[in-house]
Amino acid sequence: MSNDSTKSFFHWLDVIKAIAGDESLPATAVAEILGTSTRNAYYVLKALGEYGFIVNHQYGGYNIDADSPFFQNIREAVNFNADQVNYLYRLLLRQNTEDPMVGGILAKFQRYYHLYLRPKDKKSFEPYKNFQLLKRAIEQHKSVILHDYASSNSLSVKDRYVEPFMFLGDGADIRAYEASSEKNKTYKISRIKTVEVLNKPWIYADKHKDAFTDMFLYSGEVRHHIRLLFDVSAYNFMQEEYPHARKYLRQQNDTHWFFETDIANYEGIGRFILGLNEHIEVQEDEGLKAYLKEKIRRMRAY
Repeated sequence: MSNDSTKSFFHWLDVIKAIAGDESLPATAVAEILGTSTRNAYYVLKALGEYGFIVNHQYGGYNIDADSPFFQNIREAVNFNADQVNYLYRLLLRQNTEDPMVGGILAKFQRYYHLYLRPKDKKSFEPYKNFQLLKRAIEQHKSVILHDYASSNSLSVKDRYVEPFMFLGDGADIRAYEASSEKNKTYKISRIKTVEVLNKPWIYADKHKDAFTDMFLYSGEVRHHIRLLFDVSAYNFMQEEYPHARKYLRQQNDTHWFFETDIANYEGIGRFILGLNEHIEVQEDEGLKAYLKEKIRRMRAY
């Protein structure tokens, strides 16, 4: 196979991958993937239909039906049986519905195994839909509007015009630059009602700054190094509530352990300390100590 033929083959695979998902694409977008003219894109779509893919055309876009014979042949080789599907489906419904990954898997179960959600379960799909839209915006370097974003920091619900550029927290958060505040911020996808992808490219790419996510799933550009001393009670609660915290624990003696890590925000560890204040000694850092003092001062005011 020549280099040109190989490139064409992979471009066709890229088209199949793009329009076999949840979003339809217009012929112009298919042409961009192929790197050819729109006329040739129509030829490719027709050829896919003749090969065994069911190519749907509606609302100005093209989509490959999940029930296409090609996909059915693959599923026969790797498919779950009916009992396995229903078991996994029930397990997923009991998981955290704010996790985009859960919604994405549920969407595949519905599409490929014809499982239909009860009305109260449909909210599981919303974070996943928003995740997919944000993913597309990042890939295309587009700005978005996060409609009705519910912020715990400002205690407000309003639209946010931002430039999303990376996912954090295993896809649960989106990192984006907000021009109105001139800041990079982290938004929880579960708190976004809907995402609107705008036909406006990034203009602040040079201001996009990376962030890290701490073990409490808070994200930020600044790392705060903390060190605490736990007694047996705090040690047990930390492992039970945050099993992944074990790598940050170091035994001092038979009844005490050091807990040492970097965090992006004092709120996550602050809640833990305030709930077990008699069992924890805060050794570092000064910012954490000041945060806790202010929290205690406010509580005493009630």
